[in-house]
Amino acid sequence: MILDCHQCSSCYFEDKEPSSRIDAATISLQQPKMVFRNVLVVFVCIELYDSKEDLEEAVEEFASMSDLIGKRPIILCPNVHLSIDKAPEKQAAYLIAELEKMLVKVGYDVQCLSFGYHKQYGMECNGNVGSVVGRRFYGSQEKQFLRLLTRLGVCPPESQPQDMPAWAKTLTGGPLFKVLNSRSRTYDAARNIVRHQLDTAGDELWTCMLFEGERDPVDDYISSVYEIVEDYQDIRIHRALNLSVPGFSNAASFLFRKFPEAIEQGRLRIYSSKVSDLECLLSKTAVLLAFPHIPRKAGSHAGEISFGIYCKDENFAKNMIQWYRTFLVDSRFGWIRTESELNTAINELEEEMFQEKRQ
Repeated sequence: MILDCHQCSSCYFEDKEPSSRIDAATISLQQPKMVFRNVLVVFVCIELYDSKEDLEEAVEEFASMSDLIGKRPIILCPNVHLSIDKAPEKQAAYLIAELEKMLVKVGYDVQCLSFGYHKQYGMECNGNVGSVVGRRFYGSQEKQFLRLLTRLGVCPPESQPQDMPAWAKTLTGGPLFKVLNSRSRTYDAARNIVRHQLDTAGDELWTCMLFEGERDPVDDYISSVYEIVEDYQDIRIHRALNLSVPGFSNAASFLFRKFPEAIEQGRLRIYSSKVSDLECLLSKTAVLLAFPHIPRKAGSHAGEISFGIYCKDENFAKNMIQWYRTFLVDSRFGWIRTESELNTAINELEEEMFQEKRQ
């Protein structure tokens, strides 16, 4: 669940038209234009696997915000666009209504805006400390892991925790599984994986986008690839880049020109990636996966990590390596062995994007 909170001296909301992309049965009655003063406007996005337990955590957070900015009326505004893991409409509408009831029960003055409408609104926010506050509630580690497996295509969207494959269930209850809820912790774990792996002669690394959210794709992890290729002759690197993004296709071309011998020998293997919002690093004994918080736009790398998942388990790594080869790598192109093959792949992807824009 995501809460995007704004302390407003004044604001208004007006329903314009109902959404045509959701279940019509979940669309509430249209509300007239509403004007509020000195309120806390909270855009609410209910995500997959959110439950009433997560609402309880959110209510506690409102108490903390009240200590910061003072207790004031709360305006709840549904907003599915805050997450790409949004819940089905019935679940979202139900949980937002429950959140309203729980806040009223503990003494808040709450107004819940209509569900399912495109809204016109305006807000004048105070510029003091706490005027804009964002909060995200992930729930249990088991729920987080299920969200990961759903995004990876391992489990279908309607799956429940009990539907996870056996090899995944073994991780959620043990010390091998860690949720890293900050970008710096995620990248520190990734660097430790690389450092450990480079000390193990004759092994392999499977990578996609790792470190590329920090500053600049070419100057961050790509530079680490340079060092590994040059200094560790016994390490084979499987490198997947989203070639539909110009920055990554240019980086791939540069790798072919800088390391023709390593590419010819198969020590550096380039693939086209089918995703642009996932970072990963795999070895035979360790796995790190991370999601961006909000992608900048379709076809672009993200920039912020909402959480990372790190484990050291050989069986799990074996399954994830298979996933890497099956789901992450675009099977149309496979292992790209020559610069000519690379150019063909880039041209095909550029043509696809051009045709999509025309449509």
